[in-house]
Amino acid sequence: MQRRHMLGAMAALASSAYLGKGHAQGAGGNVPLHVVVPFPPGGGTDVLGRAIGYRLEKLLGRPVVVENKPGASGIVGAEYVAKSDRDGNTLLFSGLVPSVRYYSRPLSQIGAELSPVCMIARSPYLVAVNPGVPAKTLGEFVQLAKSRPGTLTFGSPGNATPQHLATERFRSQAGIDILHVPYRGTGPMMTDLLGGQIQLVFATVAAAEQHVKSGRLRALAVTSADRMDRLPDVPTVAEAGIPDFVAEIAFGTYVAAGTAAAAIGGLNRAINQALTDAEVRGKLIEQGFIPVGGAPADLEKSLLAEVKAVSELVRSGKVRIDAA
Repeated sequence: MQRRHMLGAMAALASSAYLGKGHAQGAGGNVPLHVVVPFPPGGGTDVLGRAIGYRLEKLLGRPVVVENKPGASGIVGAEYVAKSDRDGNTLLFSGLVPSVRYYSRPLSQIGAELSPVCMIARSPYLVAVNPGVPAKTLGEFVQLAKSRPGTLTFGSPGNATPQHLATERFRSQAGIDILHVPYRGTGPMMTDLLGGQIQLVFATVAAAEQHVKSGRLRALAVTSADRMDRLPDVPTVAEAGIPDFVAEIAFGTYVAAGTAAAAIGGLNRAINQALTDAEVRGKLIEQGFIPVGGAPADLEKSLLAEVKAVSELVRSGKVRIDAA
């Protein structure tokens, strides 16, 4: 309820800033807002970028163009935005950490290239396997992996992406040796999982649920602290035998560092208002996302916490930074 009240208050502020005379000129007039998704179409980031982008077009009274710029685990899209004009007209939609290189940098350097705008949403993962895998539960998968070390594979949208890091944590806690296959995004990863080229993924609910319900994939667990109402028969990873394991992916928006605070504030207010829209919230919740919102400082705080939490995993050599 507190979150709902907060977003409602932000919506009221946004209305006064954007729905009055001249709001379109303040937001860039007829200059398009370019929403950059650093992964191919079909993944969770793409779903969020298009859902929010569509609503921003109406709120800002200006064209919104969604562009997919995949490559190098999000680095290509992040660099594109970082090098764009500092006018607030290019907006990055990304996982909480917008570039895998953030993990190897001192916390004092975070934000040197990109400035946070607004948290968008969070989502737990579904731990899913191809039905050809002879494991009906997560415990059975762990035993299978232990009996065949180094032969089973797991996919991710790219090295050092949140999905990769979550699976590495699981692999370490379960004490299993499974091989990582990085892709250029969630879409290609899911295609190969469905085709049996890889065996396991940690995927967003948006990417995996439809295939689980159709029987084309088998869900072994969900990474949230509690079972999901929409998938009540799927146990948590902790219930399946990995104590205290919780993982989720968070999504945020960023602009080039040095963008004026007024431009960042305007985008933040519009995004928060978009997140109060019943149609947008319904679409996000339908896809398994939990709408969040908040101030730029909230996203920055979460960003720093995530980098600090997982940087040791990167420094230990279990995750490569210079990945394609």
